Amino acid sequence: MRAEPCPVCGEQAVNTVGPVYSGATRTLWRRRPFEEQLFRCPEGHVYSVRSEGGRTSSEPYESVSDWLSRKTGTDAPERPPGL
Repeated sequence: MRAEPCPVCGEQAVNTVGPVYSGATRTLWRRRPFEEQLFRCPEGHVYSVRSEGGRTSSEPYESVSDWLSRKTGTDAPERPPGL
């Protein structure tokens, strides 16, 4: 996965924040895999870069915990159900 410039200030990423997050989105009959990774720019902005089907997009977040709460929801269980 390639680092994209920060969508807030345009600076290049300084470091990554955590490992690559892989998953798949579903349409009615097909799954499309994607990869997403968090980056931090020199100004301290946290943003995600998502690669899906040859397209790359970036989205800013307030913090890593903000990104995590959007991925898991606000009422996420502490551990997966059934464990």
